[in-house]
Parts: sequence; structure tokens; C-alpha cells
Amino acid sequence: MPAWNEHTIHSSMHVKSADNQDLGHVAKVYQDSFLVHKGIIFPSDRYFPYSAIASVDNDEIHLNLTLDEAQSGEWNKRPDYEDHLGDPLQLMYDRGHGVADPFDEENPDKA
Repeated sequence: MPAWNEHTIHSSMHVKSADNQDLGHVAKVYQDSFLVHKGIIFPSDRYFPYSAIASVDNDEIHLNLTLDEAQSGEWNKRPDYEDHLGDPLQLMYDRGHGVADPFDEENPDKA
């Protein structure tokens, strides 16, 4: 699995959902996530952890979330990397945020 981070993602990259819907552009890049500004699709800003990225082709990011999943209110809060230093992959944040956690022994495929 490729490791995307603040060095491989940059502002202005185009973002699409898993069902190929146009979500907008990356507005800001953080150590733990990236921001897609509110607009026609989103009523408020959305922060996505790098683990929500399925692939990157040129300057286009494809998420592993559908449009409906990406519009969910759970993404309007930035992941709290600074308060979870023992969780650099953001797995605890991802649980319940639509991203499968292979290290969750009870529910490895549950997003």
C-alpha cells in the first residue's frame, strides 16, 4: 500500500470519490490529513486522512470513499495527530470514519 503524506500530496490536486464524483481540490496539506474546501458538494470544509486515498494519478486523488461517505459529517473535523502520537497511521481516528482498519482484530474489514 503506497504511503501518501504531506510530501506526496499538494495544494490544488483534484479530488474524486470512489464513485468518480468530483469533490473539489486540495486546499491545504497537513501532516496527518488534507483539506478540501466547502463548495457546491460540501456544505463545510472536509479533512481526509491519507489512509482515505485509494490512488493518485498525476494531479488527481481518488478516495476510497463514495460521494455519500465523503459528505458525512464525520469528515468535518481534522484528525488530531498531535494528541495521538502513538498512532502515526491514524488508525484509531479512522475507525468509525469509513476507512477499514486491518489492525482491528475484531473487525478488520469494518469501516
